[in-house]
Amino acid sequence: MSNTNNQNNDINKNVNDGTIHRSRRNKKKSRKNSKKDHKLNLKIGKGEKAIDFSSIDKKKVLKIAIIAFLTICLIGIVYVAAVIISAPDIETDDIYSLLSQSSVLYDDKGEVMDTVFGNENRTLAEIDKIPEHTRYAFIALEDKTFEKHHGFNIIRIFGAIKDAVFNGGHISGTSTITQQLSRNLYLSDEMFDRNLSRKVREAYYAVILEKELTKDEILEAYLNTINFGCGNGIQTAAQAYYSKDVEELTIAESAALAALPQAPTSFALVVAVDASEINDNTNNLILKNGDVAYVWNDKCKDRMMTCLYLMHDQGYITDEEYEEAKKVEIKDIVNPNLDALNSLSNYYADYAIQTVIKDLQEEAGYSSQEAYDLVYNGGVKIYTTMDSQAQAVIDREFSIDSNFPVATNYKKDNAGNILDKNGSILLYAFSNFINGDGNFVLKEDEFKKNKDGSLTLIAGKRLNFYNTTVQGQTDYSVEFKNMYVYENNTLYAINGGYINIPQKYKSKDSDGNVILSADFFTDYPTFFTEDGNTLVTNQFTLNPRTVQPQAAMTIIDNKTGQIKAMTGGRKTSGRQLFNRAVTPQQPGSSLKPLAVYSAALQKSFELEKDGKSFDFVDNGFDKQGANGWGTYLTTASIVDDEPLTVEGRVWPKNSYGGYRGLYTFRTALQQSVNVCAVKILSQVGVDYSAKLVEKFGITSLKDSDHNLAALGMGGMTDGASTLEMASAYTTFVNDGVKKDYSIYTKVTTRNGSTILEPKVEETEVLDAGVAWIMRDVLKTVVSEGIGSPAAISGVSVGGKTGTTDDKYDIWFCGFTPNYSAALWIGNDVNIAMSSYSNMAASLWGKIMGQVSASYGGSYSAAPSNVVEATIDTKSGLLATSASGSHTRTEYFTSGTIPTESDATHVTADICTSSGYLATPSCPSVETKSGISRPYIPNEKVGDIKSELPHYYCNEHNPSPDSYPTEPGKTVTIVTAPVAPPSDSSDDDNSDDDIDEQSKE
Repeated sequence: MSNTNNQNNDINKNVNDGTIHRSRRNKKKSRKNSKKDHKLNLKIGKGEKAIDFSSIDKKKVLKIAIIAFLTICLIGIVYVAAVIISAPDIETDDIYSLLSQSSVLYDDKGEVMDTVFGNENRTLAEIDKIPEHTRYAFIALEDKTFEKHHGFNIIRIFGAIKDAVFNGGHISGTSTITQQLSRNLYLSDEMFDRNLSRKVREAYYAVILEKELTKDEILEAYLNTINFGCGNGIQTAAQAYYSKDVEELTIAESAALAALPQAPTSFALVVAVDASEINDNTNNLILKNGDVAYVWNDKCKDRMMTCLYLMHDQGYITDEEYEEAKKVEIKDIVNPNLDALNSLSNYYADYAIQTVIKDLQEEAGYSSQEAYDLVYNGGVKIYTTMDSQAQAVIDREFSIDSNFPVATNYKKDNAGNILDKNGSILLYAFSNFINGDGNFVLKEDEFKKNKDGSLTLIAGKRLNFYNTTVQGQTDYSVEFKNMYVYENNTLYAINGGYINIPQKYKSKDSDGNVILSADFFTDYPTFFTEDGNTLVTNQFTLNPRTVQPQAAMTIIDNKTGQIKAMTGGRKTSGRQLFNRAVTPQQPGSSLKPLAVYSAALQKSFELEKDGKSFDFVDNGFDKQGANGWGTYLTTASIVDDEPLTVEGRVWPKNSYGGYRGLYTFRTALQQSVNVCAVKILSQVGVDYSAKLVEKFGITSLKDSDHNLAALGMGGMTDGASTLEMASAYTTFVNDGVKKDYSIYTKVTTRNGSTILEPKVEETEVLDAGVAWIMRDVLKTVVSEGIGSPAAISGVSVGGKTGTTDDKYDIWFCGFTPNYSAALWIGNDVNIAMSSYSNMAASLWGKIMGQVSASYGGSYSAAPSNVVEATIDTKSGLLATSASGSHTRTEYFTSGTIPTESDATHVTADICTSSGYLATPSCPSVETKSGISRPYIPNEKVGDIKSELPHYYCNEHNPSPDSYPTEPGKTVTIVTAPVAPPSDSSDDDNSDDDIDEQSKE
């Protein structure tokens, strides 16, 4: 015991005086020296004394190694436990609720026509719809032990940990299919982190998934989550690249898709490129459409071949299947669904989406955000009314430049800027904004440097300043004015742009100038550079250039009101673009059938029904006044095309110049005579007309449009859209009833539950008989009038052209038995075009002539209240034998048919000397047949030569009271007819009598 105590005392002493520490350091030093000696001995070779390794305690080394290993394991267990404990809990009951699913749009035949998505493009596919060879393609390439492991492959995990130790902490790819699914579902925010903690959580979640789900459920979810370059999910990829559903995939197609997730962007089977990159040497071109071209891409070919090899090696495909699939080239299997690829503009789909979001709020009680999230991330199914064949025809024809007129007759100033008709700048030349170096140069008079270091941008120059709100705070947007470029005989408009100045540095003074604070130049010292007396910057954004003229078209089913096709622009790309199809444009004469001619017939129908006649009035601006209209306004009513003086000026003018005289209601519409439209409207009344136009569904009519110019000539304040015009024209085919237009038949959840159906209401706009008569008249606009370029062989077409002043807008609105359609062409700014509406009519006919639904179908028979009669086309009354060729069978609603016979065609004696109606005193008379209006016509009318005189001869007039003469003419009054000289002896007496008469 004493010896032990002494030893302990010695140890304590050594600890206290530091000896034990020195001893340990000496031992360490000794070990180091020993190691060096060992190395030296190895070099010295024979003759040197070697270290005796037999003296080393092997048990002690093994013990240390075991302890070290267990320590590392313990640390690893603690680390893994810590990671798992900190990992959020997960739910596996409904894993699809975690996925952002693409919503799918179907056409009227149930075919997929587009997808819509927020962050991810995904359409779910059930496992029993996915072919076995497709499933095995992914298993073979990604995880051959998938059907055996319980979530992760331990050997691959340890290999990854080893790589992490020797590769600076970065862990290599080791994920099984289940791990990849867990990452996609629960670790999307850490998707690209290659560290051990993410791998641990990934494996942990994989174990849970394996415990809670079957292998089929895991594989199904996996195939619905992975990225294929065109979006997420195997169904999305099948549609995008092959235009087919997943159940139709072949072995080769499946292997190609299995190759994509490794590098979805670079391996994508179809790539969209700028059309300017395409040339004669481009051998992988699929389709060139406007500014965008699609090419096939085979960068995944090697990995595709690897997949096929592994499928064969692992027994998933036979020798024959393997050999056949190996021969397949990417170019032979790609057949892209361009809508699913989501690169080109799709005005129809965008409008459908907007409508569904709006209706979810208004009809289903969703908030704005809820509706948006459901459509963009909820995987809903939108069953649209699109006729894909009709839509494809429009899109194809809109891409052909020769179908459109060109901008013409515009004036420029000395700087090359395009001017409007008042001499103001309409479009700036691009070169006057952006110089050859791609910079914007602020001129000396456009800014002012201030003493406090701030800068004032002066209003009223080339920059526009707009008040905006950003994150609830007022901002001032500094924007370029509109510009243009002219290339390859084509005008392109650039809808401005903006200078990218952060919000907090801008303010506005009382003169409307924008002030950039001194802090801006401290924080952004290189934003502007000085060049003499100017400031230069390249910190701006330009809006895309747009070809001019632009166009829009909408097609609607007559009986249902369903929107069958819609395009809101031409040669455009992108989504959520400015949609001209739903934007009001000046309709010109295409409004006349609604506001003038239908209004006239409908008002007459209503008056007759109430037992009243039409109250025609003299408006004081023409010769016809209240004369010659008949009892009611009908298709037979006579309208005199003559000069009108309205508010002190001669207005309106006809497109052909001059005035042609007597037209019937029908022929005035056939020839689109502006004067006649204004005269009819003046009798109908602008208030009655406006109410009817609104019943037709034109919602853009303003109070300021209650005038002859807006309603009679289509010069509205805002205009009308092709959507509303096409819908309005369906009324003529649908027996006077207009159904609200709709763009979908139903919207369902991804599980098939209906959440939205359109509420389609109908409005009786016209009496069925009035509608039938208007339809008949509009058909003759095409068969006999100026709408003839819209004719389609084998189809009975009706419609109306429209051209606004200065040819800024041209239209054709028309119908076939099944569809009505409205087409607008015009520049986005007021620049004239090289064609009148005949070019719009021609393109309308060209498009509708290729639409399958234009053929077949039939118009309804005439209602029982439609009657017919042969009328005189110069009087509007019942024809007589005197009418000659001036007759036509016309249609009327019951009670409005004329009851009187023609009295305009007359025969009269004309004095051969004066050319006026003969009096009993005229010595020489001839009989003439012609027209005699019930009023004195304007001498400028084109048919004046057919008009018989309305006054009597002023040279041989026995009594001006009985035989009125033209005012201002000198009258020679005679008491008896003038007889020729006689050979009798009474000649002298006769002469005396003549002299007496002359004196009187």
